[in-house]
Amino acid sequence: MSAGGLLRGISEFVIETPDGDVGFASAGPAAEFLFGSGFANPNREPHWHLRWCLDRMVVGESMDVGHVRVVREATP
Repeated sequence: MSAGGLLRGISEFVIETPDGDVGFASAGPAAEFLFGSGFANPNREPHWHLRWCLDRMVVGESMDVGHVRVVREATP
């Protein structure tokens, strides 16, 4: 199984980056990663709003944030 496949089996959110997939167990850490890595722009979208959007995604839904894609793989 690839690392991406493993992440998809255990992560609530998977962020597909040019360097590979990164998995997170909840919306808060996923949002922190998106801002900390420069994928999300805090001048355009506040942290609370990005987290709100992530929390409301349904399983299987994807959302583009900057030039990466976030996929909701599971629910807590």
